[in-house]
Amino acid sequence: MIARGRVLPWSALGLAGALHGLTACSSGHGTERVFDGHTVKGRYIQPEAYAAYAEGVYREANGDFPGAEQAYRRALVRDGQSPEILTRLGVLACRQSVPRALRLFERANALEPYAPAWTARARCLAGQQSAAALEAALHSVRLAPSSPEANLLVARLYRENAQPELARAWLFAWLLLEPELGAGASELQSELALLGDAQLSLLASEVLQRHAEHADGARASAGRGQPPPALIAAIRAKEIEHARQLATEAHITPLELSLLASANAQPELGLAQAELLLDANPRDPGALVAGLLATAQLSDDEPLRRILHKAQADRTPAPELARALGEVLRARIDDEAARSWSQAYQRLLAASGERKR
Repeated sequence: MIARGRVLPWSALGLAGALHGLTACSSGHGTERVFDGHTVKGRYIQPEAYAAYAEGVYREANGDFPGAEQAYRRALVRDGQSPEILTRLGVLACRQSVPRALRLFERANALEPYAPAWTARARCLAGQQSAAALEAALHSVRLAPSSPEANLLVARLYRENAQPELARAWLFAWLLLEPELGAGASELQSELALLGDAQLSLLASEVLQRHAEHADGARASAGRGQPPPALIAAIRAKEIEHARQLATEAHITPLELSLLASANAQPELGLAQAELLLDANPRDPGALVAGLLATAQLSDDEPLRRILHKAQADRTPAPELARALGEVLRARIDDEAARSWSQAYQRLLAASGERKR
């Protein structure tokens, strides 16, 4: 959690249940999203589309494929320009009709060059049209050269097409780039076992070990609560872009940067960072609480309304959540922050009552 002047491992997931019931409501013409610590401008996506898409992902993960398709189609009605939605529909369609799936993938890529759509197309064609599947997988790699999913799929298709030497060469070249494997680590190990290349397996083990040591070092640094002095200086100087760059280099997440800014009496930076996170995911409970922590230090009520609006909340937080947040503020910042939040919350309640009348 956040303490005065330092970052500790922190999670707001305990508030997720209380936040989940907030009703969707949003408007706008564009968003800024945070990917790998970088801010990327993108088109606005209606919250109703987000909600339906999330439902589709949940149903698909739980094997309810008809329900998932219905949810994705509701999302597509709200957001007809989404290659993500069309791709998920294509994946589901591939279970019954490859031609229909290919049409959906083509629609997705007609909107924009979208690597996951090419990867999904390759998976759909694998085992039926091997040459076309490999071509699609290679196209996905051209769009996303570091993608573990696409690169592992290329190697798998080479192996299945009785070209193991190409599979080995592909994986060797890719591993030399020190890719971030993430969830692809187990798939890589399975692929290497099927190829039976001891030297390649050793290279992969070395890459995985280096990444594990790097991650352990980053976690240990965060656990010591010692953010770089240059980052603290940038925060206090209100140099937002410089602070974001330094945070990325120090493996401090965007959420932690928001909390760190609030802890160093720079709520404007904390608020700006929280808003970027909410633009990327309006239902991120950690981003909402980080935004509320920042607004508690501001005398203006407008940032509080804006944070709740970005979080798709068309009503104020429940009293239980408000009290819980007050206790967090009191414990992690000071009594004044808790009082500021309580006063802002009461004003928000009063304004809400006036609107209802």
